Amino acid sequence: MKTTYLIIAIGCVLILAATLLAGCTENTAPAPATPTTTVPPETTAPVSVPAETTNSVAASPAASITATPASPGSSVTTIFVNGTSDGDILTVPASERVLVSLNENPTTGYMWNATVSKGLAVISDTYIAPNTTLIGAGGYHEWILAPDTVGTYTFKAVYMRPWEGASSAADTFSLVIVATPN
Repeated sequence: MKTTYLIIAIGCVLILAATLLAGCTENTAPAPATPTTTVPPETTAPVSVPAETTNSVAASPAASITATPASPGSSVTTIFVNGTSDGDILTVPASERVLVSLNENPTTGYMWNATVSKGLAVISDTYIAPNTTLIGAGGYHEWILAPDTVGTYTFKAVYMRPWEGASSAADTFSLVIVATPN
């Protein structure tokens, strides 16, 4: 009788091994990735955000991006700035928009807490997730700003955990926007 149980047990082990082996030999090659694009609000053309660099605040001028016209016969120009523009004074015509893009990783609890001066409208306030499957990878936060009229405005942001509050060691970003007549 012991022999019968032993044969049944060996048969079950062989069936289990064959099942596991069949599962391990399937085609496990990843499916080809489909290309994706990130489209900021208020535009229809994809905008690629360059990686932030360090120690080049004054060396890199802001790039200009022409967006799709809001209505036939008009165009909206958006000036792009990132973390390298910290502390800069940006002079733009009052009809233009400013897109501020800063690296952010909310999986760590840290997020940008932004404030603007009176007269500077926040058209869009969006977090853009990374295009990766890596757990904990950071993305970036974008604000599209528009001055109401000719004048001087400020945009300030503090990178902090909301429940801890701002500390003197927190990363900060500030930008002065001078809107001039068209």
